[in-house]
Amino acid sequence: MTEEKGKEKQEAPEKERSEDFEILAEWTIRRLRPLQEVSEEDSSEKFKRWVLYSLGLDKLHQDIFLHLEKNLRSTTTDIASEFDISSNTARKYLDELHTVGLVDYIGREYTLTYESLSRAIELMLIPRITDTLRTIARGATHTDMNAYTFSPSLEGQEIVVEKGVTRINRKLLDSWYSQGKKVRVKSYASLTVEEDVDPGLFDAVIEKIVSVGELKIPTEVYTRASHKIRSYGEVTTY
Repeated sequence: MTEEKGKEKQEAPEKERSEDFEILAEWTIRRLRPLQEVSEEDSSEKFKRWVLYSLGLDKLHQDIFLHLEKNLRSTTTDIASEFDISSNTARKYLDELHTVGLVDYIGREYTLTYESLSRAIELMLIPRITDTLRTIARGATHTDMNAYTFSPSLEGQEIVVEKGVTRINRKLLDSWYSQGKKVRVKSYASLTVEEDVDPGLFDAVIEKIVSVGELKIPTEVYTRASHKIRSYGEVTTY
């Protein structure tokens, strides 16, 4: 009895952590391997199955995709009947194809998002994965260890407007910080934020940046403080 209670106590934190997340989408990219030589007459299906398998989709996913490609549209009932599976299973596979961006639905009917498989991947799957990774990256900025311990005295300080700035480096930020300044930068030419800038220091000192010309800024700094930046020119991260 004691051992069972102890086990329950150990498992509880893991359960609590898992409840902090809701799975909205999952993607699997299998290691790509060259296709073996295939005859020209059956190369089209072979290539499509290779692509779908590389995206983590098993044979039934592939079969359903090819069925939709051939029949243009189907319901879950049609798919269930065609492949001798339950309606719930058919819906699960169709929803997973939808998550990857290959299948869309109109009312009760499912259809291919695009006739071109490559176009569906480029226009649907890649942007979805990219947006998800960007969201995670923004969250990761909160875990960054800053090189400075910032004084609360900067909060509530009068905003100082600096015009005509073309380059922001660590030395300049150090100077503003040591003077207790919160700075709003207005740049009418190109503006470069140099690579030696600490993202935490930048976030603490810079209240806002308005850039009319091109803005060049380190990716980490931009991710940390993009909400403070308004640029009317091209933004280049590096």
